[in-house]
Amino acid sequence: MSPEDLVAYVDQVKSVFETLKKETDEISPTPDDRVSGEISGNALAEALFLRAFTYYESCLDDLFFHYVTAGKTLKGSDVQSYLNVSDVAAARKLVKGSMKFLSWSKPDTIRETATTYLKDGWPLADIMATGSSDLHDAEKIRNRIAHDSLEARNAFNAVQRNVFGTERIFDITPGQLLRVRHRTKRITNLSSLLAVMEQTITSIIDPPA
Repeated sequence: MSPEDLVAYVDQVKSVFETLKKETDEISPTPDDRVSGEISGNALAEALFLRAFTYYESCLDDLFFHYVTAGKTLKGSDVQSYLNVSDVAAARKLVKGSMKFLSWSKPDTIRETATTYLKDGWPLADIMATGSSDLHDAEKIRNRIAHDSLEARNAFNAVQRNVFGTERIFDITPGQLLRVRHRTKRITNLSSLLAVMEQTITSIIDPPA
C-alpha cells in the first residue's frame, strides 16, 4: 500500500468499527446470573462479534503483507523484512509454503509469524502482546460460536473464568457472555472486545515510537 492507500485504510478501519459499535449499542445488556432467554439478542451479539473478528483477521493479513513487502508505517517508519520481495502475491506464496492457509486468529501464532519474517516481529509482535489476554479470549469465543466441539467448550470455559472469575453453573452461550457488562468498564464485553480489536489494528498501522 502507498502512503495514501494506508491513510485511506485507516479511515476504512475506523468506519467499519464505528458501524459495528452503533449496531452493538442497540443490543441491551443481559445479567450473568441466569440463563438469558433472549435468543435473538444473543444471536445478534454473536453475529456482530463474528463480523468484527473476521474483519480483524483480514486486517492483520493485509498489514502483515504490507510490512513484509517493505511497506512503511503511517508515520513513514521503515519496517525491516527478511523477505526481499515487493509483490504481495509472491510474498504470500513464500510465507504460506506448504500450509493450506495462514492463521490470524491466535495471538501467539501471529507473533511467531511476525518474528519469522520481520525483524523483532515489529510492529505486529509488540502490539499483539499488548492486548494478548483479550485477544486470546476473543479467539476462543470465535471458536465456540463456530464449533460445538469439546475443545471449543473447554476453551470457552476458560474465557468464563477470565471474565467472571469462575464458570457459570448453567450453559451460558457466547452471545450472552458478550452481552454481559464488562466487570470494570461501563460497556458490554462485546463492546470491549471490539474496542480491543480496533485498537490493535490501528496501533499496528501507526505503532508507538
